[in-house]
Amino acid sequence: MKTSIEILPLLMNPDCPKSRRQLIELSYKIALSYITFNHRRVKKILISEEITPKEFALEAIAPLFEPDQENRFFLIEKTLKQWSPPVTNENEAQFFLNKLVQMKTEQHISKLLRQADPFFSRLLDKLNYHIKKNGYKKLRYLGTVYIVPSECDEIRGRIIREDEFNQIPRSLFNFNNKILQKIFTYIEQNTEFADAIPLNILILRIKEAEISSFETDDNSFNFIEESDVEKVLENALRITLSKLNESYFKKGKLSSEEILLFENTLNDIIVDMKDGGVNPGLYKYLMANDNRITLELYEQKYRNILEYIYKVLKQNIAAQLRE
Repeated sequence: MKTSIEILPLLMNPDCPKSRRQLIELSYKIALSYITFNHRRVKKILISEEITPKEFALEAIAPLFEPDQENRFFLIEKTLKQWSPPVTNENEAQFFLNKLVQMKTEQHISKLLRQADPFFSRLLDKLNYHIKKNGYKKLRYLGTVYIVPSECDEIRGRIIREDEFNQIPRSLFNFNNKILQKIFTYIEQNTEFADAIPLNILILRIKEAEISSFETDDNSFNFIEESDVEKVLENALRITLSKLNESYFKKGKLSSEEILLFENTLNDIIVDMKDGGVNPGLYKYLMANDNRITLELYEQKYRNILEYIYKVLKQNIAAQLRE
């Protein structure tokens, strides 16, 4: 972010009240610009935390301006002293401040994503494990963390942007041991971008792929914390049972006894989902709750209803995951 204000004198004289005020103002503008550019990623945070982008920007830069016992901007001064190569001119000063503020803003985004999105933290932990296990590492470039090959010490070439990264086929984002290798191969063979995968955007795409595949894959909870699974399934079951009552009991299509049978059946299905997946053959769940039901009776009377309600249940679970 270019500015008409000279930054180098401000960094060299942070004890001056005017310098401090200008540094805070410049840092705030840099952070707000970064948040605006990453609006898609932070939208959920803004909603869940009930804050504006301006408030978010102020929160992100606050640690930079927490004074020490001598009322000095310790973090900025410490970082400036450790910066390599040393900051000696205005261009280097602008680069230093931009990168420092973007880095702190990115850290704040990641922190709040963990809090606002219970799945984000789990996926991040899994990705960190796969990065180490499969010979990759993380590099920070212009405030963003990228996954790169282990031999890469500096990202060179064009960096893939979020809109371009979102053009990569969804099928490559199904989480498995080869996920990073497949994405790197795609970037190398189909684009002219550098070998660098944006970490947080990758997590969002994995999450989207998991959600979209849920309606055809019943074993889709392996990346969610147990407490979150309980909440998602309970909410989805409650909504589905309401649909069952509205569509079949109130319209006289099923008796109260049959509604209870379907409720017990759906509860059994939910239990198996928590344990790893639904058993093949939905009719077995229904027959287990009423041994008077034969396969012939199931096919004639209950099959279409159970398959429809099961589909509704999965759609409701997918909807809960998107929230």
